[in-house]
Amino acid sequence: MAKKKPEAETETEEGGGGKKKLILIIVAALVLVGAGVGGALMFMGGDDAAENTEAAAETAPEPEKSDPVYVEFKPFTVNLDPEDPVGFLQVSLQVLTYYPTVAEQVEKHKPLIRNNLTLLFGQQKSADLRSPEGKTELQKKAKETVQQVIDKYGEGGEVDNVFFTTFVMQ
Repeated sequence: MAKKKPEAETETEEGGGGKKKLILIIVAALVLVGAGVGGALMFMGGDDAAENTEAAAETAPEPEKSDPVYVEFKPFTVNLDPEDPVGFLQVSLQVLTYYPTVAEQVEKHKPLIRNNLTLLFGQQKSADLRSPEGKTELQKKAKETVQQVIDKYGEGGEVDNVFFTTFVMQ
């Protein structure tokens, strides 16, 4: 007569084989999913996605010019050099830009721009400011001062001009 294996041993051997098959099926499924994801990334350009985004940002068109936007500043009143025959200078100005985002940046950084312009105006000599050329030179320096703040602390953009709406020396 043939010996029969106890029932406990038979179940263990069959269960062990079933577990091995289950593990192999899971591993095979994971490999297939990984291959599918890798293939999809390869066809979609997964590695080039960052480069494509950068290239799109570099070639993005600049914002278009819109209607002129003027940003008004309250009058500046500064003392001139004590040896200067003129005691003070009072200037009101407006900043012109054709980009609404630049106008927003000028508004946002108005305290810093105002400070830098006050320092600029306080360094002037009345003899230089009496001539049209002197006023034009001060206008250019004021525009550069505003542009520097926008470039350094804002998002950049073009300040087109600065206009003196009042200019009083006394």
